[in-house]
Amino acid sequence: MKVREGLRLFEKLGMEVRERRDTLAFFKYEDRVILWTKVPHKKGELKGKWGYFIRQQLKVNETQFKKLLDCVLGRDDYIEILRVKGVIK
Repeated sequence: MKVREGLRLFEKLGMEVRERRDTLAFFKYEDRVILWTKVPHKKGELKGKWGYFIRQQLKVNETQFKKLLDCVLGRDDYIEILRVKGVIK
């Protein structure tokens, strides 16, 4: 996963992005922060377990994460995934 892909994913999901030491992204639903994740200020590939940590923080499995990155799933699909998992009601 590249940093650019992560930033594109945050934008596609309508996440609120804040620049701090890293780029923080907050997923809000009904004016509440449901979850958050981050990517470093770098270019190129995310090294180590960054992709794994982002996927875990977004509460999706590998297949769902790949579909999110490939723009197969959108915000409404993601909200449904979170509903099924009981993260939101």
